Amino acid sequence: MFSREWFVYVFGRWILLSGIAGAIMQVIIADKFGVPTFPAFLLNQLILASVFWYVDKYIFQRHFGAVKEVFKFPRVRGQFTPEHQFNKIAEEYAEFAAAYKKNPADHGKWLHEFLDLSHAVEMTERVLKENGADVNAEFYKIVQQNKAKGLYEREGS
Repeated sequence: MFSREWFVYVFGRWILLSGIAGAIMQVIIADKFGVPTFPAFLLNQLILASVFWYVDKYIFQRHFGAVKEVFKFPRVRGQFTPEHQFNKIAEEYAEFAAAYKKNPADHGKWLHEFLDLSHAVEMTERVLKENGADVNAEFYKIVQQNKAKGLYEREGS
């Protein structure tokens, strides 16, 4: 808990930025604009929360994956290698492709195989993480590259 990052966050973000910025904002709103103390405090908090929402979002970008490790499927028992997972994905893809080709218009005919493929890919992500791969950082890079290419719909829409 008391890592270098923790000290930087507590003293840099909370004490320096929030504490000092909060005090300065309070003085400006209450003293310079003549807003009574309690409404000035509420306005101060709203303004700082609006700013620090983005600051904290930036600070914790690379930590969100670890905090929000949500997988749809349970972990399969056993120890697996990336090679095993590659073969499993190939097997599941072949089953999905065969089912899809029989009736592309009827998702009920191939949905199960598609989800089996998704499970194999998700399991591969787990195996990579267990072997020390920084999957979250690579995920973030891909998202940023695709955003730069304009591939995503606008956020919030």
